[in-house]
Amino acid sequence: MSVVRRSSFRHVYADNPRPEAIFSGFRLTGESWDMNYAAVNPLYLAVPLKAGNGSAVGVFKTNAPGRYTDIPMFAGHSAPVLNLDWNPFNDQVLATCSADCFTKIWVVPEGGVTGVVEQASQDLRGHTRKVGTVNWHPSAENILATSSADYNVKVWDVRSGSETHSVGGHTNLITSCEWNYEGSLLATACKDKNTRIIDPRAGQVVGTWDGKNHHGTKGSRVIWQGKHNFVISFGFGNGQRQYMVYDPRDFSKPYIAPVRLDSNAGSLIGYYDGDLEIFFLGGKGDGTINYYEFDVESTDPKKTVFHLSAYASNTPQAGLAFMPKRGCDVSDNEIARIYKVEATQVSPLNFKVPRRSEGFADDIFPPTSSDQPALTADQWLAGETSAPLLLDLSQGYQATERTQDQSFSQSSHGGDGPQTLNDYKREYEALKSRVAFLESEVARLEGNQ
Repeated sequence: MSVVRRSSFRHVYADNPRPEAIFSGFRLTGESWDMNYAAVNPLYLAVPLKAGNGSAVGVFKTNAPGRYTDIPMFAGHSAPVLNLDWNPFNDQVLATCSADCFTKIWVVPEGGVTGVVEQASQDLRGHTRKVGTVNWHPSAENILATSSADYNVKVWDVRSGSETHSVGGHTNLITSCEWNYEGSLLATACKDKNTRIIDPRAGQVVGTWDGKNHHGTKGSRVIWQGKHNFVISFGFGNGQRQYMVYDPRDFSKPYIAPVRLDSNAGSLIGYYDGDLEIFFLGGKGDGTINYYEFDVESTDPKKTVFHLSAYASNTPQAGLAFMPKRGCDVSDNEIARIYKVEATQVSPLNFKVPRRSEGFADDIFPPTSSDQPALTADQWLAGETSAPLLLDLSQGYQATERTQDQSFSQSSHGGDGPQTLNDYKREYEALKSRVAFLESEVARLEGNQ
């Protein structure tokens, strides 16, 4: 006799977005780098654009969807933007990384971005090749991790723009880099087929799973399974997309062997909701987002993951961005909001749990990660570790604009201009890109007259 597993999320659904809720009027960057193509928080949506040779990022207020004719943007890189991430403790602060070898920190001005902002608040210099990933620390303020095609992972104190740690050990392109729940470790996926665990403060790789599982030619990705510290990787093997789960206490084999999904060709994008133990998985070029529930109390790996359902659309996605839980509408039982990125628009998908009661559903909205840091940068750099502070959503959450500390808003190279030949070369390339961007904008405006 089969037994149906009980779950609060078996009937989670998402309706197709209303036309008035869609962001449009722009073209997504044509850069083929493996990224999510957007980042979102309760106040702002950031999208890398085709404008400026891919070096510009559109910054839209989440409460102001619609068709844009004048795109508010950050445009300070001299080469295509390859990744971006909002600061979890200040919704006004965005980090972007680029093929120009720079990571830049941007501060949204009061009232939002208007026009084109060309000067970043901070430049992080140190990588010698294009920077492919950028990730804010989950519990310590002003700590940022980046990885690059120079095969290094670096940690930065963005207040001063200084590099605090650098870890090598990779032998090919790093395709994914993620902090664990408390920010003590990093997991990376690499084109050499290996998945690694890094202790950045110790400056070393502390464990490696060999690459015989995701042996496809395309890159893989990793995420952490919330506070449980398991690592989920997803990639390609035997001509099929697959995911598997690793336990960092045992580097000899996967905890859950490769699970075959389908034979589609697009790279996979995953997100783990550590509050509800739900795993969202969507593929580039697909119109489908699948979601799974993890039974974290199971002692049998074969009975750990359960497919719940899927959102299906005829429109393929280029990427997906995931709203922090504090940005979801708890009064409408919205447990997730995923922004589906397409070539010329971004559509919010609201995943809800149907309930008859109008009261606060504390079983599906446990305390979630707060927008207040648990540690200062100095505390983390000194060796302290802490899980993120938690936020009670029973009274709702109201996002507020915050001003940025002036000590953070000075670029690391100050106002002295280029200092070395390489600096002059970078400034020259940046100016060439800026001139080309401005000329294209003038031509566009003249064409609209």
